[in-house]
Amino acid sequence: MKKVLMLIMVLVMMAAVGCGGGGSSKNMFTEQGELVRIMDELKNKDGLKGHDLMVFQDISLTYSDEKSVGNIIDINIVKPGTEDVDNYEYSGGSWKGPNPVQLTGDGRMEDNVTPMNKIDFAKVPDMYKQLEAKAKDVEGGKVANLLVYILGRDGMYASWGVEGTREKYNAEFDLNGNLISY
Repeated sequence: MKKVLMLIMVLVMMAAVGCGGGGSSKNMFTEQGELVRIMDELKNKDGLKGHDLMVFQDISLTYSDEKSVGNIIDINIVKPGTEDVDNYEYSGGSWKGPNPVQLTGDGRMEDNVTPMNKIDFAKVPDMYKQLEAKAKDVEGGKVANLLVYILGRDGMYASWGVEGTREKYNAEFDLNGNLISY
């Protein structure tokens, strides 16, 4: 009898976990503080906590309102105290990684990194609102579900778009969330 009760409890727990959708369902693009919370989880992972983190090249952030997808983040971080780069992916409500990244080329590390603390993730919902306003002026316009922080010649910037039936706009923002250009 105890084995049957134990089996039932395990099945109920598995069903409860499975129905949860894998973590927070809040949209990191629209919910104030959600992206900050997610990035704080990364900063507090073993091996990263207490260090000034350096982002290697780009960060991609995606949101899909399908329950099985939600928030997805792909980021490469320089392992503190080294020049090794590890990849971390956020999906299903939690961070996966570190996974080693193979580096190629003869570039200098300092030319390919941005301090994570220079990126104001709290401004992403404000950036989204600016794009929503632009989307209202575009036939069939909607904000793209992909935001990319790109390391360019003049440093890192955010690139995000509005897609419409007949036209498409790409916006560039600085790391403080200020619109630079469409």
